[in-house]
Amino acid sequence: MQLWWLLVVACSVLISGNAKLIRLAGGAGNTGRVEVYHNGQWGTVCDDGWGLEEANVVCRQLGFESASWSRTMAHYGQGTGPILLDDVVCDGSETFLTQCSHSDTHDCQHTEDAGVDCYSVLNNVRLAGGGGNYGRVEVYYNGQWGTVCDDGWDLIDANVVCRQLGFESALESKSSAFYGQGSGTIVLDDVDCTGDEDSLDQCRHNGLEEHNCVHYEDAGVVCSNTPNTLLPTTDTPSSLLPTTGVWNNVRLAGGGGVLNNVRLAGGGGNYGRVEVYYNEQWGTVCDDGWDLNDAHVVCRQLGFESALEGNSNAMYGLGSGPIVLDDVDCTGDEHSLDQCRHNGLEEHNCVHYEDAGVVCSNTPSTLLPTTGYITEELTTLLLSTSYFTEALTTLLPSTKVPIRLWRWRVDILNTVRLAGGGGNYGRVEVYYKGQWGTVCDDLWDSDDANVVCRQLGFEFALEGNRNALYGQGSGPIVLDDVECTGDEDSLDQCRHNGLEEHNCGHHEDAGVVCQNILNTVRLAGGGGNYGRVEVYYKGQWGTVCDDWWDSDDANVVCRQLGFEFALEGNRYALYGQGSGPIVLDDVECTGDEDSLDQCRHNGLEEHNCGHHEDAGVVCQSNAKEIRLAGGAGNTGRVEVYHNGQWGTVCDDGWGIEEADVVCRQLGFESASWSRTKAHYGQGTGPILLDDVVCDGSETSLTQCSHSDTDNCQHTEDAGVDCYSVLNNVRLAGGGGNYGRVEVYYNGQWGTVCDDGWDLIDANVVCRQLGFDSALESKSSAFYGQGSGTIVLDDVDCTGDEDSLDQCGHAGLEEHNCGHHEDAGVVCQNTPNTLLPTTDTPSSLLPTTGVLNNVRLAGGGGNFGRVEVYYKGQWGTVCDDLWDSDDANVVCRQLGFEFALEGNRNALYGQGSGPIVLDDVECTGDEDSLDQCRHNGLEEHNCGHYEDAGVVCSNTPNTLLPTTDTPNTLLPTTGVLNNVRLAGGGGNYGRVEVYYNGQWGTVCDDGWDLIDANVVCRQLGFDSALEYNSNALYDQGSGPIVLDDVDCTGDEDSLDQCGHAGLEKHNCGHHEDAGVVCNSVLNNVRLAGGGGHYGRVEVYYKGQWGTVCDDLWDSDDANVVCRQLGFEFALEGNRDALYGQGSGPIVLDDVECTGDEDSLDQCRHNGLEEHNCGHYEDAGVVCSNTPSTLLPTTGYITEELTTLLLSTSYSTEALTTLLPSTNILNTVRLAGGGGNYGRVEVYYKGQWGTVCDDLWDSDDANVVCRQLGFEFALEGNRNALYGQGSGPIVLDDVECTGDEDSLDQCRHNGLEEHNCRHHEDAGVVCQNTPNTLLPTTDTPSSLLPTTGVLNNVRLAGGGGNYGRVEVYYNGQWGTVCDDGWDLIDANVVCRQLGFDSALEYNSNALYGQGSGPIMLDDVDCTGDEDSLDQCGHAGLEEHNCGHHEDAGVVCNNILNTVRLAGGGGNYGRVEVYYKGQWGTVCDDLWDSDDANVVCRQLGFEFALEGNRNALYGQGSGPIVLDDVECTGGEDSLDQCRHNGLEEHNCRHHEDAGVVCQNTPNTLLPTTDTPSSLLPTTGVLNNVRLAGGGANYGRVEVYYNGQWGTVCDDGWDVTDANVVCRQLGFDSAKEGNSYALYGQGSGPIVLDDVDCTGDEDFLDQCGHAGLENHDCGHHEDAGVVCTVL
Repeated sequence: MQLWWLLVVACSVLISGNAKLIRLAGGAGNTGRVEVYHNGQWGTVCDDGWGLEEANVVCRQLGFESASWSRTMAHYGQGTGPILLDDVVCDGSETFLTQCSHSDTHDCQHTEDAGVDCYSVLNNVRLAGGGGNYGRVEVYYNGQWGTVCDDGWDLIDANVVCRQLGFESALESKSSAFYGQGSGTIVLDDVDCTGDEDSLDQCRHNGLEEHNCVHYEDAGVVCSNTPNTLLPTTDTPSSLLPTTGVWNNVRLAGGGGVLNNVRLAGGGGNYGRVEVYYNEQWGTVCDDGWDLNDAHVVCRQLGFESALEGNSNAMYGLGSGPIVLDDVDCTGDEHSLDQCRHNGLEEHNCVHYEDAGVVCSNTPSTLLPTTGYITEELTTLLLSTSYFTEALTTLLPSTKVPIRLWRWRVDILNTVRLAGGGGNYGRVEVYYKGQWGTVCDDLWDSDDANVVCRQLGFEFALEGNRNALYGQGSGPIVLDDVECTGDEDSLDQCRHNGLEEHNCGHHEDAGVVCQNILNTVRLAGGGGNYGRVEVYYKGQWGTVCDDWWDSDDANVVCRQLGFEFALEGNRYALYGQGSGPIVLDDVECTGDEDSLDQCRHNGLEEHNCGHHEDAGVVCQSNAKEIRLAGGAGNTGRVEVYHNGQWGTVCDDGWGIEEADVVCRQLGFESASWSRTKAHYGQGTGPILLDDVVCDGSETSLTQCSHSDTDNCQHTEDAGVDCYSVLNNVRLAGGGGNYGRVEVYYNGQWGTVCDDGWDLIDANVVCRQLGFDSALESKSSAFYGQGSGTIVLDDVDCTGDEDSLDQCGHAGLEEHNCGHHEDAGVVCQNTPNTLLPTTDTPSSLLPTTGVLNNVRLAGGGGNFGRVEVYYKGQWGTVCDDLWDSDDANVVCRQLGFEFALEGNRNALYGQGSGPIVLDDVECTGDEDSLDQCRHNGLEEHNCGHYEDAGVVCSNTPNTLLPTTDTPNTLLPTTGVLNNVRLAGGGGNYGRVEVYYNGQWGTVCDDGWDLIDANVVCRQLGFDSALEYNSNALYDQGSGPIVLDDVDCTGDEDSLDQCGHAGLEKHNCGHHEDAGVVCNSVLNNVRLAGGGGHYGRVEVYYKGQWGTVCDDLWDSDDANVVCRQLGFEFALEGNRDALYGQGSGPIVLDDVECTGDEDSLDQCRHNGLEEHNCGHYEDAGVVCSNTPSTLLPTTGYITEELTTLLLSTSYSTEALTTLLPSTNILNTVRLAGGGGNYGRVEVYYKGQWGTVCDDLWDSDDANVVCRQLGFEFALEGNRNALYGQGSGPIVLDDVECTGDEDSLDQCRHNGLEEHNCRHHEDAGVVCQNTPNTLLPTTDTPSSLLPTTGVLNNVRLAGGGGNYGRVEVYYNGQWGTVCDDGWDLIDANVVCRQLGFDSALEYNSNALYGQGSGPIMLDDVDCTGDEDSLDQCGHAGLEEHNCGHHEDAGVVCNNILNTVRLAGGGGNYGRVEVYYKGQWGTVCDDLWDSDDANVVCRQLGFEFALEGNRNALYGQGSGPIVLDDVECTGGEDSLDQCRHNGLEEHNCRHHEDAGVVCQNTPNTLLPTTDTPSSLLPTTGVLNNVRLAGGGANYGRVEVYYNGQWGTVCDDGWDVTDANVVCRQLGFDSAKEGNSYALYGQGSGPIVLDDVDCTGDEDFLDQCGHAGLENHDCGHHEDAGVVCTVL
């Protein structure tokens, strides 16, 4: 909290100082055009008067040391915003540019935009070869780490290094390579610091890399006083800093490891294949001799405590790099793997199926970031010294820290970084609340990625990645459901769920790949390995001038392109002159750079050249040359060039992956077909390659696995069909068969120039579109001017070409035209008389290939028989091999999102045309059906009874017609036959209908479930689950088409229902209607096993069916487990491991990628299409339920289904109980105990609460019965069990009491309420159920199942105390108290969700249990997550009786309150939190709040609530603010408030109270507040009643009420304990026989036997809580000594 406010103060100072935000644009990180932010936009600075003084101010403001150059004349490009500053004159002392003299008006153009080069040379320093605060000094220079020579090295120099690293000072300076010799360059020598410098490069020295030293003179330091106590000391070497060992880098690939160069691959955060980094690549370790000792070393090196397992036989998959180590023999004490004995590096007799693996245990939590990460403690230290801005600059994640800090207050998430990857790619992390957190990949797309990349200074994003591609983060998940438009300046300006509001795990961390400035290079005007060098800069390709161009420069280009080296560096535009900008000049590479922009050069677009000087290269590689022969330009027989001749490739194993590599190598996008059996004729040369196997990632064919010998003939020559560059053509601006010719190139549509355009050219276009021929060729933009690029000019076709790009032309985008010359055509013989006429333009027809026209016939708008247009007529597709991947391609080609089903056996009737396709095999990613593998056009062995069909889902949005493109291709059986769901998801959303060329909405007047059913059936769903009103899915923007809809339920489409008339309504868009439809296979369950394992069953056509195990694997199992609410799958089981099912077999050949949300989104054969028996039923074992409070009754088990079906429930009734048909079927109790708590329901992927308006016992009864209890004892209100944090789902619930689930009751509507969380409803249920809970015969599928003893409860006590019981073998049992202590109790309490334990109890303090004794001799270390992870004697192994049952008292959050600074019944309110007393701020403090405090302390009510620190200012944290109690709460933390330690107060606002009816008016002063101090027992509240201030009947508070103490055995020793507990010194008397009157509550204690040393009465011996043989005539009393 202190950190936040210090930063806010800094922010407010800066903002009040009118400091405009500043950035550098158009350059690199420390160079660029100066831009300032003002009035909501970025603007530039005019260069009038611009010099080094002004540049220095900018650079210092950005966190750099100074400026090395001031740039004028738009050196870094012209800006586009306003020019905000002119005539800037600085004296050099200013902090911000706007403090300089300047004019806010100007007389400039953007050609005068000012820029800077900031100086930042050696700002990176590290310690290597030692520990966290000691080691060899290394500085980062010229892209690598180098050392410092020890000549003249002393303590003053060491002080500068240590301060630069964030330490206070240096303890020692070390010389003579004390921490080992470095291996890089020696960067500094003769360093001579004065001691005041901020960084090492400010000290005097010989010059960079000027030295007379060798590495045995490397300097080192020992630093003192690490600023963060969690960081390494000299006793705890920093395994987090770079070291110098061979395996010094350690990381986890795909998980949560700590370090960075042994890694775990192919597994998860703490398990996987062991890989070590050697010779610049990752390699594996052979499992010969691999054991647990070896695994321990790996795990400790990775930052884990130890290893659980050492795995062999490539358990986590085969590695692909070298095998680096074999016969590893560790003792177990080594620090790293290379310290163990082994055969030698890369000395082995192994193959990759022997790759070793590990499972590590206990991922560390205390290994926090090093000095790069700011913690609250570090900030406090910094702000207490002279650091602040300067220190923070070197320690915060960005070098622009002051700017980042100033913006933090204005823009919460302005700091973003990429982790787990490289400079321009990685896991997206945002800085929030003092730590880095991740972004969930739900809805993550390229728009979101673009915002991140631009925020980081890149131009745009190349990719947006999902599924934790760059490893799982370890911090909080800060953002979820991010939806950027792409125009935002930072990620938090995008729409999202709210900060830290998510339903994700780190396996969903989002990532990006950003486009670097000059990382894209190509060769133009030549061939595959030679040509003019061009770089991509500012959105276009530019050239490189040949001044100084040589072989070193050429080598860099060739390696950047993936070649081995350069054969030549060419000059004088050998490959033709380029036409774009000249980007680089005077390039001087050493030859070792990774990309051209790392070489020295004049500056971007700084040159004195013309295009006649364009540089070129000829690159060499091991790849054999390749060509296509015997076909057309993009098709043919594959031939490679080797040893001076061309030869062929044998087709053994030849497939689409191999064809893809060939096509990409030739410059095409991909392959559309792989050809075998000499499809393009037999070759005549040698057969050079055989058995080629590619994975698809190779750059050239020879990189694929292959044999250089063959057993083939030329009859087996392989061929390919490559997907052409310009295969997409369309007609725009006209009608279906005429219009402007446009081709798709470089991601956009462009036009064709009419130079030389004639009928022959037009014929090629028309045939490419599927027409017979052309009637006319049009010129002079006859159909209007296009707006994209002009792609082709001087087209010259012979007329035989298949596509336009096979014709002669001037070159792609090479032209001398304007759009007034755009070419057009009129085509003859429209292929379908139902297709668009001249009145109905065909902008909707797919135009990507031969079979670009596809339609659905014999069905409805989104379902039917698949037909393709070929040779002038419609034909069908045979259903051989037809599956969901094929159906997905068809549906996407038609503009739908995906397919619900792929149908077979002519489900929609037999077609009558030719059968065009057979044996279609799509991967699912193709854009059109003809890109899929198939037998060949009209090659089949089928009849029309095998015609394939599809059911498509979720009618599209952006691909469907707009007002300019009438929807002539959609079904025409009714006026409103087109309906879609918008603003929601696949099966829910706002209802929209297509009318008069645009989408419009439906008004909710009279809208009900019958109407919703018609919509859902029209969309292909079974039925509707809900009907929604009041624009639940946001308001639409089009016309309101329908109102007063009144369906009978039998209609096929919405317009068949009664309604007010088209566009006749009295509504606004706030009344837009919506629906939730029931999906096909969204119900899944596990049968025949337990809660998290069993046979997979799906609900289809009214019954449960199974899934065949053909192709069943972990990806499929993961989808099932996530669909059920688990994190992931541990196993995918086969062969009916959990018994054979009895229903239909619904799915077969399931092939999931693992990213799907439900099983029916995976590829499969089709519903009920299989070749299996039930002995092949698939199963899963799911792991790690996200929360032990996750849905219970919402998971349908076989036992529960059997129970339901054995009663009077029909199929219809069962439907209402299944997960998909009943939205709120999952309910839980939170914040309480097993049978009581806050009512929460699971809705839209998260838990939400129920408002207590109208809440009563009928409502509570329904909840309790839904949970399996008999009935409710109480229905609670006013957030009795604490305030929830999710959405409020239900309000005004009115149950009759007979309902089966809460959502069957009347209510306001889902998430329709007028409540806050202080009104959360709760219940107390009676009689824990038997029949639905597990017995020994009924596996516990309803209880959490993440461990053997993962279920623990407290019995015989209250919510936070009681006898410890664990669930094992179908029943609850106890824990013996032998060895039981506070450490063991802490584990139990944490497992139950409490912070910690207050007490551990023995001797059956909470009564004797009756079940088995499960555990004895429990011995926990305190770090365990559950009790069964502790040491113990063995399950049910003990020597105990139930009189030894163990118990605990767990610590609630704010259950302890006291009054300080006053008297017994008045004072400053203080609460105990995080181990110390804190105060309550008086904002909104009133008598209701005071009443709660007083009652919590045992008083009757409050006389006053005081403000303004009436009883003095407290000194601890301010724990609560904006407290709003209703007055009925039992404790202060049940009241509404801002959040713990969330406040805007100081201690002069501390709240206080005066309480009435003090049990003792002489109670403690500020010196003796005993009864008000934190208490550790169950009966910590005691009072005196019926007497006076210091005498009366002893009463204790238990189970929500005051009760008495029986006087059996009562004496003055017992009385002493009571009096001391009340704050008195001692007791004068212990009274009996109800001397102060008989009490009326329960008798809580009897046979009390104190020794006198106890602090609280319940620590004394007694008969047990409420165990007694007394009446109130025996109530005990005391007389206490007055102070």
